Amino acid sequence: MSRITLSAHGYELAVNPDYGANLTALGWRRRDGRLIDILRGCDDTALIPGEPSPVGCFPMAPFANRIDGGSFSHAGRDYALPINRPQDGCAIHGFSRFAAFEILSQGEGAISLLHRHRGDVFAYDLVQDIVIDAQGLALRLAVTNRGAAMPFGIGLHPFFLLEAGARLRFQATRRSQSDERYLPLRFVPAQTAPDLGAGIALADVAGFDAHYSGWEPRLVELERPGAGLSIRVRGEEAFSNLHLYVGQDRDFVCIEPVSHVPDAHNRSDLAQHGKLAVLEHGEILAGTMRMSVSAMNGLNSNGF
Repeated sequence: MSRITLSAHGYELAVNPDYGANLTALGWRRRDGRLIDILRGCDDTALIPGEPSPVGCFPMAPFANRIDGGSFSHAGRDYALPINRPQDGCAIHGFSRFAAFEILSQGEGAISLLHRHRGDVFAYDLVQDIVIDAQGLALRLAVTNRGAAMPFGIGLHPFFLLEAGARLRFQATRRSQSDERYLPLRFVPAQTAPDLGAGIALADVAGFDAHYSGWEPRLVELERPGAGLSIRVRGEEAFSNLHLYVGQDRDFVCIEPVSHVPDAHNRSDLAQHGKLAVLEHGEILAGTMRMSVSAMNGLNSNGF
């Protein structure tokens, strides 16, 4: 499978158009020449079409996270989607993460990729734009509805690497409490444990999974003292919400900017915390994730 590498402003990024426009590597080079991995990486030759692989980041469209039973109702009609997580009885992460993307344009430090999906329920075009500049890295998703009016959502699912001592800081007003299938039951004040203001010690929250609303400012700061790095992640446009997952082995954290609550299709009582966007034919929903990396000692600092 193909790999395209972008290198600019100290960042080295690999994206695979044949495998969902997934990022398969992202590193940042210090002034001493050392390249430090920022996202989880993988060998592109081991990617199997239609099957999950430990990539660095993938796009989610036309919905983010989970739909219970893969079914929902809209405008008086019932719809069914394929169950691609059978152990939880859910449709998960949309239809674009494994699809082949076309290359629309490519330049130094930039690429634009397109997935055209024409399904029984959803018909859409998804464009993922990647730009590396002096401010850092920007990933932008834009989904255009090519069918009848339907509820749409988008998100990005990056896997940030961790070492011992890593901490996470951000602000939000509400946090989800979920069932054993990670579907939200209710929202509670976000400042209940773990304490966001003091910073989450990621070694203490293995397997932690929660959805946050009222994410303002839309900024997450990840400190990796073991690697001497500080990473800032920002959500823009439709990316109003934040989903957070820490792996069981505490070796990665998913900091996911998204546009809506998991299973928002079936949970109208939670819509106030992040609802879907009903797009008419030709309408567009777009969101941007910006990321910058700096040395914790202040060297080679990048900001937004």
